[in-house]
Amino acid sequence: MLLALCAVCLTGTSAVADPDIAPLSADELQNGATDIVLATVVERTMTETTDGDWLDRRFSFTIEVEDVLKGSHVRGDRIEGVTGWSRSWTGSDPPPPSGSGHQPLPLQGEVAKFHLEAAEDGSMQIMLPNGVELSSRADPTDPVRVGDVAIISTGNDDGEDAPEADAMDPFGWDVMLVLLAIPVMIGAFKQPGTARWTLLGVSCLMLAAAAAIILLR
Repeated sequence: MLLALCAVCLTGTSAVADPDIAPLSADELQNGATDIVLATVVERTMTETTDGDWLDRRFSFTIEVEDVLKGSHVRGDRIEGVTGWSRSWTGSDPPPPSGSGHQPLPLQGEVAKFHLEAAEDGSMQIMLPNGVELSSRADPTDPVRVGDVAIISTGNDDGEDAPEADAMDPFGWDVMLVLLAIPVMIGAFKQPGTARWTLLGVSCLMLAAAAAIILLR
């Protein structure tokens, strides 16, 4: 009796802890899909609703076919209204058993492999839960894929003030050029003829370069 009760408890715990739909194998995706296409996401829209403590997001994709692996579509076709969905739990209590939708979902502009099937209304829908295969360069864990807002790092998370961008470096090139130009100009007046004008020209070029650096900073 004790072993039987333990088995029931473990089974129930597993059902709650792992509510998602098991990913389909490659054979299941191949055999279950009515259409398999390599396509670019031309447009992606999302609608958001709540159901109790569930946040539901419904996605609609317009895709342009790049290659056909199964089905009657041809390269260049546009398939509109391809649907997918995602949901997340917002409550404080543990969520009840429920699938979380499609993982991953493509972003606009990406090229992905779509395993599609017919929906009840006659449109095309992505096979649950892993009917989209992303490029190897894509990040499938990006939260933007399921509709979350992207977090932009400021690079100043430690709370320290960032250095001022226009702070003047006392040993910058402008200061160095001025310090070099002054003795050259003084030395020029001690030289006769052509040497004087050559040194004056060099010093003037140094001062002009220093002024340009200050103006462009």
